Amino acid sequence: MSLAELELSQVNWLFLLSILISKSLVFISVIIVTLLIGRRLKLGRAGIFAIFCTQSNDFAIGYPIVAALYKTTHPEYATYLYLMAPISLAILNPIAFVLMEIGKRRGSHASEELLINDGELSNSVSMHKERLKLVVSVAKNIFLNPIIFMTILGVLGNIVFKHKVPVYLGGTLQSLGSAFSASALFLLGLRMVGKVHKLKGSALVVPGILIMVKLIVLPLVTREVISIANAGFNKSETLDLSTYGFLYGTFPSAPTVFVFATQYNIDVDLVASAMVVCTFVSAPLMFVSAKMITLTNCDPSQYIQQLDSFNLDISIIGLIASFWVILVFILTKKILRIPHRITACLIISQVISCLGAILWNTLHRKDGFPGYVQFSLFTVGVYSSRLWTTILSITLLFLQCRSLCYILKLQPLFILIGWGIPVLITVLLFNTGPWG
Repeated sequence: MSLAELELSQVNWLFLLSILISKSLVFISVIIVTLLIGRRLKLGRAGIFAIFCTQSNDFAIGYPIVAALYKTTHPEYATYLYLMAPISLAILNPIAFVLMEIGKRRGSHASEELLINDGELSNSVSMHKERLKLVVSVAKNIFLNPIIFMTILGVLGNIVFKHKVPVYLGGTLQSLGSAFSASALFLLGLRMVGKVHKLKGSALVVPGILIMVKLIVLPLVTREVISIANAGFNKSETLDLSTYGFLYGTFPSAPTVFVFATQYNIDVDLVASAMVVCTFVSAPLMFVSAKMITLTNCDPSQYIQQLDSFNLDISIIGLIASFWVILVFILTKKILRIPHRITACLIISQVISCLGAILWNTLHRKDGFPGYVQFSLFTVGVYSSRLWTTILSITLLFLQCRSLCYILKLQPLFILIGWGIPVLITVLLFNTGPWG
């Protein structure tokens, strides 16, 4: 229905090309890395991981969010989802299907070779049959996919009806489309049942890496590719499209990935666990992205007020959490041990930065002595937290490759770097800035 009513001449095809390039970069990278780090060449696993990292839940979760965010500014963005979905389904996923089919065939051949010793009989004929079956299987998976099939029908309907769907047909499609979002979300929740108990310990390592690629790497790559390609007609439109591309990348993986994993019997439990975690983790990312999009459309002064309000709220939460961790360290006497002593210094630096941010947002005087105090606390806290994070990582490294005595000897140097350098930088900023 959406594609049948879309004015195809107004579609930004450069933006769609940018989405294709960004998804292809992530897709190919995931395949290469998976094949390189595996002890055995598992083509099927590489294929399902690549699909997981690039195929988004565009319609069940993405469409309602995009339609609500851009209904007044860019209503055509919601329709773009129907054009972006075939990028994965018709272009990238077939590559993964080929890998999974080859992996499946290799597995069956390996079991057959244990039973059949005379493998040279009619070898060429069987090879041709296997290749034909592979092509037919991949083609069937592509063209029988409902989204691909309906996308083709929508484009054909656009040409036949000239952007105006007949009333009777349009009313029927409208009713079916209205029921889609609720039923799709229900199906997503139904498939999550029974998967949560598997999310324990080392079972989260690989899903965690996949989720990071899907929810962090893909949005950033998409945003940068759109910006580099200058997909918009001007800078403002390019910025809007890059922001939309980032939001699009934060959508969780589609539930069909779990269906593919089940169909080919490839890491079914792993994919199920990753699906559950990815859906939950994507929620705050989508919320923050959507909030930033709404703020960019506001007045700049209101945007600054929202940032200050968020800064105050997060500083209060951080201050409470930091005091709680320090209290636990003191009561358990872990604060006297290494590396918890370094961690305590990191937490204290967070307390200082949170106090500076709270004073900045509660005291209305930004000059004179209050201004000095606010600036000093925040600057020292921020720089020291960065340095103590580095020192903590160095401490953990030395605990593995050196000894505890070696770290104890370095403690004075750590204290000098962790607290001395931030104070020195703050003093220099006072002398060189507007206070000097």
